[in-house]
Formats: sequence, C-alpha cells, structure tokens
Amino acid sequence: MGSAVWIEKANFRMSAGGEHAAVAALKAAFPTEEAFLARGIHEKPSAYRELISATKLGTAIRCVIGLGQHIIIREHPEGGITSIGREGMMDELPARAIARFFQPIARFIESGSFIEFESDHGGSWTRLDFRNGEVRMVDQELGADELGDWGVIEHDRTEVLLDPTL
Repeated sequence: MGSAVWIEKANFRMSAGGEHAAVAALKAAFPTEEAFLARGIHEKPSAYRELISATKLGTAIRCVIGLGQHIIIREHPEGGITSIGREGMMDELPARAIARFFQPIARFIESGSFIEFESDHGGSWTRLDFRNGEVRMVDQELGADELGDWGVIEHDRTEVLLDPTL
C-alpha cells in the first residue's frame, strides 16, 4: 500500500461541445481493449467496456484506475463539466494512467483548468495543469534548491509519464 492521496483543489471546466469531442477523442485514442490495457489506463477489461459505452466525460473518467471511485464530476445540465471534486482517498496516485488519459483530450479542456493531488506526506503534491491544449504534470515539494533557498521545488514529470516505452 502506498501513500494516501486525494484531490485537494481543482478548477476544471469543459464546454458541452468539448465534452462530446473529448469522449470521441478518447475512444479514438484507445480503439481496442489491448491498447487501453497496454497504456495502463486500467487493468480491468470491464473498464474499457465502460469507456467505449460512455457518452459523458464523467463516465469516461471513472474508467481511469484510482480515479473511478474517488472523483466527483459536476456536469452542466446542458452538457459540459463545471467542476471536479473528491469523494475519498486513493492508496497511491496513478499519475501515469491519469496523464495518458487526459493527453488526448487536453485540447478540449478549458485553458487554466487544473487538478491538484495532495499526499499524506506533508509538503508534497502533484498538479495536473491544462494550458493551451496541452497537459503538464508537475510534482512539487517543499525543500531547498541548489542555492539553499527554501521554497517549492517543481519536478516536471510530463515527458516521463507520457513516454509510450515506459
């Protein structure tokens, strides 16, 4: 069992048109069960079947390992996402699965949106930022930089998490 992790803060928005396009983009990005499982989005084939039958992004997000049972999606009645929240804690952060899930749909997420995960190890957190159609995942921790100044140190993990060979 790893560190307990939860969604600490989030500002996540998507238009109704963006939501429809995002669901289609996810289905195109993971066209087969094998591709879905190989990319580590979830280890259960039933999660892929849920993704393929999804018509709303909230249903699709629940197919990501770790997020499914711990995320609350607030949808606008006419379509689109108005916010994301948390229902509980995950045993550990499935950062690779989350990054790979959001990458094909980042262009549909409102720029400036973010999801911040906090760990029970005080002083460290991970933030998923959406800007200009791109997704960036940054780990932050309290500590000293090379000059000995105390503050927040950022570690950009985007490339590593999205690398298809890992």
